[in-house]
Amino acid sequence: MTHHVEADTPLRRRGRLATRRFTGLARPGTAGAALAVAALALAACGSSTPSSATTSTSSGSATSSSTTSGAAASPGTSAAANATVKTASSAQFGTILVNSGGMALYTYGPDHGGALSKCTGACLQAWPALTVPAGTTPTLASGVAGTLATSKQADGTLQVTYDGKLLYTFLSDTSPGQVTGNGVAMFSVAKVSTAASGTAVSPTTTAASGGGYQY
Repeated sequence: MTHHVEADTPLRRRGRLATRRFTGLARPGTAGAALAVAALALAACGSSTPSSATTSTSSGSATSSSTTSGAAASPGTSAAANATVKTASSAQFGTILVNSGGMALYTYGPDHGGALSKCTGACLQAWPALTVPAGTTPTLASGVAGTLATSKQADGTLQVTYDGKLLYTFLSDTSPGQVTGNGVAMFSVAKVSTAASGTAVSPTTTAASGGGYQY
């Protein structure tokens, strides 16, 4: 059998050389090195992720602490603001008693310190009683002398008393700081008790003319 041998031309020699170079690039050792580099790159990315998460968690913890700190401070502030009875300064009457909203509180002369209010009907509409829900204990602002309690009225409401005096607000007082009911229809603005020989003195009730109010 006759074998045909192709002539070894310069073009064929260049082709064989290119094939050997390509095969060298794909040698196992070289491929392994490439894989190792890729693995290192992935490891580097993986290590950066936990670091970032740790920073985020630390920042979150700091925010949480700040919030907790703020919440811890708020109960005292809230308790003072929401006290059933607290005090306010009046240019005309000095230190007076006010409700949680800052509205002036009054006492009614005809009550005479009794448990049941003498202010009923139209009187009660103009002078709403200071009350608290059943099961609630009225609170007195910190540092204010005197004692708060409640007295159950004929309609079942619990009217707040200060040193035994029933307390009321006045419909004509439309904003904190107003004291328009003192001396009207035998109502007097309620003031803080003063201590005399360790005994609390009830707020003074000033008898006055009806001032146009007849109950």
